[in-house]
Amino acid sequence: MDYKASADVGTILHPTNLVAQVHGGGVQGFGVALGQKWVMDPQWGLHVAKRFYSNRPPTILDVPHEKEMGFSSPNLPDPFSPIGARGVGEPPVGAAAGAVLNAIADALGDDVYFNRSPIMRDMILTKLSPELDEAHNPLSAHV
Repeated sequence: MDYKASADVGTILHPTNLVAQVHGGGVQGFGVALGQKWVMDPQWGLHVAKRFYSNRPPTILDVPHEKEMGFSSPNLPDPFSPIGARGVGEPPVGAAAGAVLNAIADALGDDVYFNRSPIMRDMILTKLSPELDEAHNPLSAHV
C-alpha cells in the first residue's frame, strides 16, 4: 500500500467527493513536506518565492498509485454542524506532511528530526554527514 488515509467525516454528503477531498489533501501535504518552499521577506512579510521552480506544487508523479481510505463514524452526524457534515479537505494536509517528515527522519536514524519543511536534499545530506553544519536553523518569529 502506498498511502492510507483515515478521516472522521460525520454525515457523508457525496462519497466520491469525500474520497477525492481526503486524497487531494494528502497529496497537498506531500507537496508541503517535499517541495513547496515558501520564503517570506522578514521585514515586509512579502513572498519571495513566487515561481514554480522555487515552490514546486505536487504533480501526477507525486501521487501514490494505490490508496486506501478509512472513515470513522460514517453517517454519524456532527452535532455542531447544521447538516451534520465535517470539513475533510484540510486535515489530511498536515497529517500527510507530518507522516512524510517522520518517515524520512525515521529512515535516517535515531536522533534525526526536522524542525521545518520542506525537506530538501541538502538537509538530508547534512543529517547524514555529522561533520557538516546544518544549513537551516530552527524557525523563529520576527516580532
